[in-house]
Amino acid sequence: MRRPTVLVVDGQEPRRKELVRGLAEHAYEVIAAAGAKEGRRFAAGLNPEVIVIEAALWVAAGPGSAEGSSPATIVLHEGEPASELAEHVLSVATGALAPGDLLRKVRTVLVGRELGLATDPHVESLRGDLHELPLLELLPMLQRAVVTGRVVVGGGELLLEDGEVVAARAGTVSGLKAFARLARTAGGSFRVILAPPGADRQIYKDLLSLMAMAMEDQHRYQEALGQLPSLSSRVRVVMGPAFFSTQFSSSQQRVLQGAHEGGTVWSLLDAIEANDGEVLADLARLKELGVVEFHEPQVSVRIVTDSTADLPPELARRHHVNVIPLSVSFGRMTYKDGVDLTAREFYRRLEARKSEHPKTVPPSEADFLAEFRLTLARNDVVSVHISGHLSETLANARAAAEAGKGEFGKLRGEGAPVLEVVDSMQVSAGLALLVIFGARMAERGLGANEIRARLEAMRTRLHLLFVADTLEYLARGGRVGKAQAWLGGRLGIRPILAVSDGAVVPLDRVRGRNAAHRRLVELLGERVEAGRPVVLGIAHANAPVHAVRLRSLLQDNFKASEILETEIGPVVGAHVGPGCVGAALFQPGEEEQRLVAPVTDAF
Repeated sequence: MRRPTVLVVDGQEPRRKELVRGLAEHAYEVIAAAGAKEGRRFAAGLNPEVIVIEAALWVAAGPGSAEGSSPATIVLHEGEPASELAEHVLSVATGALAPGDLLRKVRTVLVGRELGLATDPHVESLRGDLHELPLLELLPMLQRAVVTGRVVVGGGELLLEDGEVVAARAGTVSGLKAFARLARTAGGSFRVILAPPGADRQIYKDLLSLMAMAMEDQHRYQEALGQLPSLSSRVRVVMGPAFFSTQFSSSQQRVLQGAHEGGTVWSLLDAIEANDGEVLADLARLKELGVVEFHEPQVSVRIVTDSTADLPPELARRHHVNVIPLSVSFGRMTYKDGVDLTAREFYRRLEARKSEHPKTVPPSEADFLAEFRLTLARNDVVSVHISGHLSETLANARAAAEAGKGEFGKLRGEGAPVLEVVDSMQVSAGLALLVIFGARMAERGLGANEIRARLEAMRTRLHLLFVADTLEYLARGGRVGKAQAWLGGRLGIRPILAVSDGAVVPLDRVRGRNAAHRRLVELLGERVEAGRPVVLGIAHANAPVHAVRLRSLLQDNFKASEILETEIGPVVGAHVGPGCVGAALFQPGEEEQRLVAPVTDAF
């Protein structure tokens, strides 16, 4: 991997020499200049890919002087930067930094340049999205860049030393098991933090062997998963003839010992040292032998929603949420949102067929009738959907509930099931949060009527704001005028919109994407009590880098007890367009915090 050429322009000789020496030790080609004139000459003649420059000299040289070659520019300043910086310019405050810390920040930018990863606003870490760059593709890149530091991902972290994985943690597990578990993380963001490992070595395998182990375990895990019920099921050992006549392997004996102690499949995975795939494979074999049995969690209420919640499939499965898809039409071809058409494929088609605007179609009354019949046969249902102001989905759900009243009452002999239909007055990340809250209340034993009442009380305090990268798609949907969309595009205007009382309304207009993201965070801050915990949802439309930046800003400004990340799917994406990012924020009361928090043992 070729290292970028670096130009250091700094009038402070000790700092300049320290940077040059430190970067050279990491095998970067470094050119140094003491003044603006010399720096400008080197920039023009040598075309460096990264420029590190003292703020006063940067102003003297002219910020736009090197923009033709689009180098990453790191401006060193003592206090706050004087003005809004262009997107290719990063600002580092040097006042309280030790030389080693400054070198680490500069190298963070350099490694990001090599790997194509964005830095956070404080230049503390590199951030990316696992949909765009899976972990097992990222790690070889970090090895080639000889990175020492941490990769934070999926509720855990990997520790690297000179590009090799030396330790791992995922929840309560560590070492090889944690590595294999983190390698299964399919979505969400990751952070790369350059720093000394700060932990004893746990892992002694080379990266290639680690990756092979993780892929083999993932295959075992997925294969066994198809043979087992929910991982939140409780395991019980059956002390029958098969138990006494079977010679168990040592790994099966460990699984049986763990199962004797009670708990769920997930708690068993945490308790046994072997990798998850091996444990599940043993459980599947023991189930086949009739030595263990599983008891599904007794959840009397099931949550149903629609695909405009943009719920990641794994999250929906983990919370036992049924998702009814809307449809998207390109010309004569119609696709089920998230079933026949993924978000990634949708945005690819959108880019390839710019002149053909996709149309969206809600689920029909018949679709809802079929879903309600199936689910109400075993559970009560709370059906939570996109705002009635934004789609006919809610109206069709209510029509199905009314049409099936007589039929539904006969589905269960012990009494008529309860069906509640809720207008979330939200969409995308806002709807997703309400759906997850409802599912967690169901897991805690609340009835359908109470869940409906609580969700309707919460929805008025759930705030969803978003920034559209272009007004074109909003104009096509009639949200803004075509003249306004054209003019906004010419001027670089980014509209900030909100979902208020179930409708999309404009809040503000800001020039420049970064400024719009900061303004969005300010507007959210005006809607909640400072210092108290909030639950956040972040959604993006084919814009993982923008989502990473927004997440950093939100984490800097709010005390987040939980962050849910989603990708805006085909239906919502057809209306907001690619590049859109948004944030949903809910500040629970003391009692609500207990009800909406993740349920221990849920998976």
